Amino acid sequence: MSYRDHDSERRRVVRAIAGSAALLSAVILPGCKDITVEPITPISRQNVAPAPGEIGDPCVPPDEGDPRFSGFALGENILYENHEQCGSGMCLVNHFQGRVSCPLGQAAPAPCAGPGDASCGAGASCVAASAVGPFCDPQAADGGAAQCASGVCNAQWGACECTADEQCPPGSACDPGSRQCKQYVCHEPGSCQTAGASDAENEGKSCCAHGSGAPVTAPVCGQCAGDSGRRAEDAVHCSCRCGPAEGAPDDGSEYCACPSGFECKEIRPYVGIGDAGLAGKYCVKAGTEFTGAEQCGEATGHAGPSCHGASE
Repeated sequence: MSYRDHDSERRRVVRAIAGSAALLSAVILPGCKDITVEPITPISRQNVAPAPGEIGDPCVPPDEGDPRFSGFALGENILYENHEQCGSGMCLVNHFQGRVSCPLGQAAPAPCAGPGDASCGAGASCVAASAVGPFCDPQAADGGAAQCASGVCNAQWGACECTADEQCPPGSACDPGSRQCKQYVCHEPGSCQTAGASDAENEGKSCCAHGSGAPVTAPVCGQCAGDSGRRAEDAVHCSCRCGPAEGAPDDGSEYCACPSGFECKEIRPYVGIGDAGLAGKYCVKAGTEFTGAEQCGEATGHAGPSCHGASE
């Protein structure tokens, strides 16, 4: 199994005072004169970050923000620490196939040559998806300039800026707005699958990167059958460490108690190396223990050669 720590996803706690329009109009101490006290304007609830989810609440893994990410494989167990959608900070991907944000998956979208390519057909456009390099070393003596056809290495990206398509890797083109070499694919703008929609509502739509809406450039497996226990609603959720791994030494950790409807199951075995504090048991939905790839059943949507649950 894997463990991923995304420092950029550290949770933030926002405390806000909200109430009437004049929560405090004036506080005047005896003997004080000529003091003007302005009312405190309450903070709008619309500007307050939502409370992090409880154990079992859905979470979207940060890898789904990458348009190049083809999705999770059924044999994987992945823990994301410091996940802002979870009060525990832990988002668990427990033997799940595909993308949370794209239930039906997709075949690889048709590539195209750039903004001027009109070959995508009715309703679709040639859209920039993911940046593809060429990559450079901004720490080099010349700042990486010699590694770039344009002579400019962008230190923020660690990639060359471009001014023409010829400076980009094969199959990509220069995005004139960002000056990045990008892969372009045919996509109908706004036609993206969503996690909360029905299969009928998602039918015919593309997979899109979570957060940005950029089209996903890779094929994505459809999620497993609805009664498999391996769909996103059952296998990807906020969790917490509820016990040590079998055979692991006592690391002095405090463990959580799983709520009703959840079981404490070993997710990460102790193998004697690495951080023993991450190995152990985590809260999973009752009745969803992984028993093998056959548990997937018939996948909904796209089921290519690398997917489990193909009907053919």
